[in-house]
Amino acid sequence: MVRERSDGWLGRTWRIAEPHDAPPIEGLDAPTFVGRLLRQRGVDTVPAAQEFLNPEWYQPAEPSVLGDWHEAIERIVLAAARDEPVAIYGDYDVDGITGTAILTEALREVGVDARPFIPHREREGYGLQDEAVGQLAADGARVLITADCGITALNEIASAREQHGLDVVVLDHHEPAEAMPQGAAIVSPKQAPSGHPLSALSTGGLAYRFAQALAERLSTDTDRNRWLDLAAMSTVADVVPLKGENRWIVHQGLRALRSTERPGLRALLKGRRGNGPIDTETIGFQLAPKINAAGRLADASLALEMLMERQPGAARELAGRLETLNEERRRLTADAMSDAEQQIRRQLDASGQAPLVLFVGSEEIHHGIVGIVAGRLADQWSRPAFVWSVVDGEARASGRSAAGFDLVRMLDASRELLVRGGGHMMAAGFSADPSRLGSLMARFNEAAQAQLDAGEAGAWAALEGRTEIDAQVPLSAMTRQTVGWIERLAPFGEGNPAPTFLSNGVGVRQAKTMGTDRSHLRLDLDGWSAVGWRLGGAAAEIGSQVDIVWRLRRGLRGQPELEVIDLAV
Repeated sequence: MVRERSDGWLGRTWRIAEPHDAPPIEGLDAPTFVGRLLRQRGVDTVPAAQEFLNPEWYQPAEPSVLGDWHEAIERIVLAAARDEPVAIYGDYDVDGITGTAILTEALREVGVDARPFIPHREREGYGLQDEAVGQLAADGARVLITADCGITALNEIASAREQHGLDVVVLDHHEPAEAMPQGAAIVSPKQAPSGHPLSALSTGGLAYRFAQALAERLSTDTDRNRWLDLAAMSTVADVVPLKGENRWIVHQGLRALRSTERPGLRALLKGRRGNGPIDTETIGFQLAPKINAAGRLADASLALEMLMERQPGAARELAGRLETLNEERRRLTADAMSDAEQQIRRQLDASGQAPLVLFVGSEEIHHGIVGIVAGRLADQWSRPAFVWSVVDGEARASGRSAAGFDLVRMLDASRELLVRGGGHMMAAGFSADPSRLGSLMARFNEAAQAQLDAGEAGAWAALEGRTEIDAQVPLSAMTRQTVGWIERLAPFGEGNPAPTFLSNGVGVRQAKTMGTDRSHLRLDLDGWSAVGWRLGGAAAEIGSQVDIVWRLRRGLRGQPELEVIDLAV
C-alpha cells in the first residue's frame, strides 16, 4: 500500500510508502525506521544489515568468478619476468582514465614497462581501434590490456593477435556481444553470477582488484588502501550500483580521497565551494566533470597525466587546465541544452507528450558533450535520451537512461542500423550513418515501448513523474541521533538512493531565492536550513508553513541541512 498526493510544486505525484510495506528487521540493533529503510533497499536479514551499516566489515570476494582471472594475472607476471612492454588501452571517461591510471601504476611498481594509451575522442574515436593498436605493437608492446573497452571488439582483438602479435587481456565491465573475443583473457564482472558482490564492478573497481592481486603476487606491498581514491571515483562517476564490493570501495575510497597524496586531485578538491565533506556528490558534481572535460574537449591524456603526476607544481598546472576546459564545457552545454529543448518541443504530440525516447542532435553540438546533454534531458523528462552529433561524416551518439529502461536492449534491437554500439543499461553510445537516424529513432521507441509493455520495474514511475517517498516524518523527529543513523546508510548513489522524507506543516521563517540566476531556493525553517535546487520560483508563494519532500545533506560548512526535492504551499 502507498498513499499519493499530487499537489507538489513540480507537478509530480508523491507516493508515500506505508510503514507496513517495509516492516523492521527483527533482531537488528538499530531504530525501527532504519530497518524499514534497509528493507526498502533490498536488505532484509540481520547479517546483511550489519554489513550494510558497517561497510568496513566487508571482506573481498573471490575474483575467480570474473572469468579468466588467473590467466590474466599470470600473463602479466610472465611479462614482468621477460621484460615485455605492456600497453594499456583505456577509454576517455573517468572510468577508463582511472582504470588506466591504476593499471599503469600497479604494473610499473612490479617492474613492468607499462605504456598507457587513451584514444582521442575525435581522432581515434570510442573503443579499440586497429590502427592505434597496430602503432602500440610497432612501438614494442607485446601485451595489450584494455581498460573499459574491448569486450565487444571481436574483430579488433582478432587483429591484435593475428596481425600485430599481441597477447590480449580484456578488463571491461560493459555488456558483451553475443560472442566473446576469441584468444584473449577476458576479465569482466558480467561473467560473475547475478547478485554476486563483484557482478557490478566498474572498470576502475576491476582494475583495483587486478592491481591488488598483482601486488600480492609480485610484491610485498599489499595495502588495501592503495588506489582506492581512484577506484571510488570510477565507481561513482560510472553510476554502477553501490552494493556488494562497490559499496565498500566507495566507503573506503572516500576516506582515501580525503587524504589523497595525489597533488592534482588535491588541487581540484581545493577548488570546490565551501568546506563541506568529500562525499559521492563531490565526485559526481565536482571531480568527475573536470576530469571528463579533458576527453570531451581536448585530450583525455591530460587527465591521466594529472592523476599520475607526483610533482606538485606540474600537477597543479594540469589541474588548472582541466578547470579551464570544464568552464568551456559548461558554456557549450548550456548552448546545446537550449538547442535540444527546442527540438523536443517540435516533437511533442497533440497532447503535449514527448516521445518515449528523446532523440535529438545536430552538427553544431560539440561531440564531447552529447553524454552530458543526454543525462540532463533524461533527468528532466524522466525518459531515456540519446543525443547525437556528426564527426567526420558519421553520426555519433550518447544515451542516458531513466529508471526501468535498458539502453543496451535498444541497441540490440537496432544492430543492423549501427556501425557500432555498446555500453550498459544506464549509459550507452553508438555510431551510425546520418541517413539512418530517423529509422533509429523509430526503432528505439519501439524497443522502449516493448519494455514498457512488459511491465519493466520503475518505467511507469519514471514516465508518470512520481516521487517515491520512504516515510512521512515530523521534522521535529530529526534529532542528532536520527541524523547519525541516516548517514550510516551512506554512501548514497545508484542502487542506494538517499532516503526521501515528507514533513507536513513545517514552519517557515524566511524564503528567498539564490544563485546567479535566482533559480534556487533557500529556506530558514524551524531548526533547519534547507536548499531547493531549481525551486526558486516557489519563494514568492511560500507562507508561514510548507509541506516539504526532502533528503538530508551536508552543507558547505559540513553542517547537516535539508535538500528540498519538492514542496506544497
